[in-house]
Amino acid sequence: MIKETMLKYLGYGNQEISEEMDHMIDSCIQEVKEVSQPGVVCRKFALAENPLRIEETGDEIIGEQMKELLENCEECLLIGCTLGIALERKLKYYSRIDMTRATVMDAAASAYLEAFCNEYEEKLGYPNRTYRACPGYGDFPLEFNRKIAKILDIHKRLAITMTSDYLLIPQKSMLGLIGIGTKKRKKQCGDCVMKEDCCFRKRGQRCYETESEKNC
Repeated sequence: MIKETMLKYLGYGNQEISEEMDHMIDSCIQEVKEVSQPGVVCRKFALAENPLRIEETGDEIIGEQMKELLENCEECLLIGCTLGIALERKLKYYSRIDMTRATVMDAAASAYLEAFCNEYEEKLGYPNRTYRACPGYGDFPLEFNRKIAKILDIHKRLAITMTSDYLLIPQKSMLGLIGIGTKKRKKQCGDCVMKEDCCFRKRGQRCYETESEKNC
């Protein structure tokens, strides 16, 4: 599914892809896999209510979206993942010499990061879990990145640093929260707070896979 996800990020719908672009896409996927040095850290915590928070640390989980997502969940997973600094340097290199390849490589890296995280989650052995919610999406505030970063000690364990506005370096890194205890893995466009401005919906696409697509 990496290539399919990548094409969404590049803005492709049903239009035909040229042979030259198709070759570049395959080449970029291969290069991303070769250059990436994936690292991941994950810890489980208890959830408490009123307010909704991580019980062990006291960090409040803000957002109506998160309250709905974590309803009936007694535990959660905090997860951090990165594709490493070598890929970051490769992306910057192409941005200086070949913007077309840089754009395609960036999409390939994003798709590979998502696929790697999804595969890792499947191996954890929690069938009753929610989808991965990342700070900055919907009304889950981006600044929660700092709380996850501190709890997981990502600077020491994954060599990830954070800017003053809560963005991650290397850029192809991710922090997220997953609820344990309910099967809310089905995403729906109608429930998304971004639905009015979503570039995927405007192209007749989704930013996620359906269960039928996953089983293809």
